[in-house]
Amino acid sequence: MADYEEFLSRLQPMQKGLKDSAAAVTRLQKTLQKNTESGNLAEVGKALASLSEEIERLSALSAELSREYTAFDVPSYFAGGDFSRQLLDCCGEKGIDVRGEKGVYEMFPYKVRVLGDAEHPAEVWMDRKKIPSARPAYVAGLIEAGQKKLYSVAFKPAPFMNDLAEAYDTACKKSGARFGSNQPLTKIYKLMVPLSRSRKEYDAQAFAFDLARLYDAGTQSWVDKNGVQYAFGTSRDGSSGIRVLSRAGTESYISTLRPLNGDAES
Repeated sequence: MADYEEFLSRLQPMQKGLKDSAAAVTRLQKTLQKNTESGNLAEVGKALASLSEEIERLSALSAELSREYTAFDVPSYFAGGDFSRQLLDCCGEKGIDVRGEKGVYEMFPYKVRVLGDAEHPAEVWMDRKKIPSARPAYVAGLIEAGQKKLYSVAFKPAPFMNDLAEAYDTACKKSGARFGSNQPLTKIYKLMVPLSRSRKEYDAQAFAFDLARLYDAGTQSWVDKNGVQYAFGTSRDGSSGIRVLSRAGTESYISTLRPLNGDAES
């Protein structure tokens, strides 16, 4: 079984040697410059001899690193499932909730895909962003940092609920549906963020994250400024709904919104 951390532990001493040797080359270059300018050719000769030795050392270290790199079969590491297993282990150590299997995971609020087929031999995607990394610990760190950043942003349920309510009302009017009907959250999102360029700043994943925080705030927060109580409709199969996860770890899939003082459509 391939293990990236073991691979890294073999590379690190070589990388340190490479760094030290490169620093020595820099020092020798300065010595050469200084002594050629002053005309001290005896010191120039010594520096050139030392430089040749250091270059040989650099070349040997580079060749050793190349052998280790070539020996680590990255496509097999992904295709065989070792990367995925180690990613899940790293997420578990960091307390990151994970749902899914076989390379397709929900790590709220992110969707993470690990590909290891012929067309995509070694790829990791976090939502729609490709992560150029084959190190599970690094990818898990990105997810953890992203979650912390999202949770650090202050969230006020009341203004967000009012925005949802206004978009809901607009959705009813545009479709000719009666107030009290179920309106898809996907449609409400597009009405809240009508311009495509704005959706880059506030994408569907960020919307889902805010929904999760509103959902976690409880039903007492699902009331708009006019005192209308709202409710979320759940998705039966989970595939068509927005997955929300409370801080307590409760999972739900919500797909629609409606006020409770109207007659909902079946």
